[in-house]
Amino acid sequence: MSIPKIRLSVQTTLPENYRTDKSFQQALEKLEQLGFYGLELNIAHPENESLESVVKLLDKYHLKLTSFASGLTAKTYGLSLSDKDEEIRTRSVHKLKQVFDFLSGSEIGIILGFFKGPKVDYPEIALSQFGRSLDELLPAAENAKTSLVVEATNRYESSIANSLEDAVRLVEPRKSSYLKILPDTFHMNIEERDMYASMEKYFKYYNNVHLSDNNRYFPGYGAFDFKKVLGHLRSLGYSGGFALEGNLKAGLTEDSEVAMDMMKRIWESKER
Repeated sequence: MSIPKIRLSVQTTLPENYRTDKSFQQALEKLEQLGFYGLELNIAHPENESLESVVKLLDKYHLKLTSFASGLTAKTYGLSLSDKDEEIRTRSVHKLKQVFDFLSGSEIGIILGFFKGPKVDYPEIALSQFGRSLDELLPAAENAKTSLVVEATNRYESSIANSLEDAVRLVEPRKSSYLKILPDTFHMNIEERDMYASMEKYFKYYNNVHLSDNNRYFPGYGAFDFKKVLGHLRSLGYSGGFALEGNLKAGLTEDSEVAMDMMKRIWESKER
């Protein structure tokens, strides 16, 4: 049986003038040439954008919008779904409902990473507030057919969902197919006692994996064993997508080329 090509996306920011931004369009052309499947996009003001317009531009380069990366939106408006200030938490829920409106019917998931909230000195309150936010957002997610994807991020960045187990504890009791988790190799390297066992144990809760090296650059600029990661997922029968997400070393297209070259060789190798 032949091994399918890796479905690799890259996370980046949508420029506000993306329709006329030549450098952005040149980057899209390069990503198409490299064989990328799609983009996870950070959009500062999604309520001012048209999904149809964004998708139309990406289609021109045979790229898909695979996820809405919500971090820039949260930073732009000073939002947190776990803030103890009820006004901030409520504004955060409202803003995400606007993102549902933007994505409605597209089945494109919303990644909750930075949007979960930062590391705070009131973790139990934060966890309770985040749970309330999920409960308020879930009906809107189901109505829009848009998944909420809780990313497991390390303890130095957030008080919410540091490990895959933490993330599952939030989504599993709510019993919705529109709640998922997101493993990230950089964060797992910090938080998981055995990241391979965790990926296997919680396999059914995710269909996307973030790939980031141990130094937070894209794969290929650090020391992480991606052959072992991808080999493990392939042995589990993983058929979901991957996305590059991290800091840039040389530039978006340069770093993406380094990572794609390595990921493609590993994933498509016949060696197990």
